[in-house]
Amino acid sequence: MQFSVHVHVDDTNGESATVDTGPTSRNIKMIIQFDGTDFCGWQLQDDVRTVQGVLGDAIRELTGTAVTLHSSSRTDSGVHALAMPVGFQLDSNLPIRAFHRGLNSLLPRDLKVVTAEDAAPDFHTRYMHSTKSYRYRILNHQTALPLERRHSWHVPQTLDVEAMESAAECLVGHHDFSSYRSVHCDAHSAVRTVDCLDVAIAEPHLVTLYVRAGGFLRNMVRIIAGTLVQVGLGRFPPGWVREVLEARDRTRAGPTAPPQGLFLVEVVYHPTQPPQGTPAGSPPSAQDGKGGPHVVRSDGPACDEHHGEDTSGRQ
Repeated sequence: MQFSVHVHVDDTNGESATVDTGPTSRNIKMIIQFDGTDFCGWQLQDDVRTVQGVLGDAIRELTGTAVTLHSSSRTDSGVHALAMPVGFQLDSNLPIRAFHRGLNSLLPRDLKVVTAEDAAPDFHTRYMHSTKSYRYRILNHQTALPLERRHSWHVPQTLDVEAMESAAECLVGHHDFSSYRSVHCDAHSAVRTVDCLDVAIAEPHLVTLYVRAGGFLRNMVRIIAGTLVQVGLGRFPPGWVREVLEARDRTRAGPTAPPQGLFLVEVVYHPTQPPQGTPAGSPPSAQDGKGGPHVVRSDGPACDEHHGEDTSGRQ
């Protein structure tokens, strides 16, 4: 459904007239949260349930208009998001609350809009320079606890977390991460800058990896997690992770950790430069109208992965 704005003006004879201005062109920015267990990832696909597909259907039902949705990341099947930015343009005079409460009344329980706002015309969730943070959760318990099965990787053997912490240090900084990306990754360059990689015991029997970077390669966080777990199990010393990094060979790293342990935690937009790996001809970076970096976050430590198809093993 659509609404028009009726503006009253005085004509040359001093009489009141009504002008129908029509719907307003808008750039809507939303933050969504979803449990990725029952989704086949973000990207729209035929005959399968995806986040983009379900959200797009709800927007069309609300507004009567089909929109093109852009997200900050393209998640795999089973990957979750605490705070994913999504943007789209449409002509509408619906109040902004309609894109929050109204959409939520149409969305399923595993996908909800957290916030919605009108963004600057040149704001784009994907092509603005940003840093993304991901958390990977590992259940380190003898028992595969039922309440954790959808949101963590179950590793029953005891992990040496200190060894994992030591191994992770070499991955922080500006490196060629060819060993830590899927063989199906189509990025032109494997060079990325990791700002933070924190390994910690978040609570009894729960080990977490928190990774923040300006750009990620396909399956990069999950391959890092799978490689560090090999160190935690005592199969390789901490120094092996650096050897893998320097080899620039995917076959040298550990397995790709399963998708259900991965969460997008936050996205921070910066106004001054394009994102890592932005192709030539992409829309220029721009401020979001707030006068500085824009933070979209959930709870993260003080200290993205660009996902593709759900895979396992050394891919």
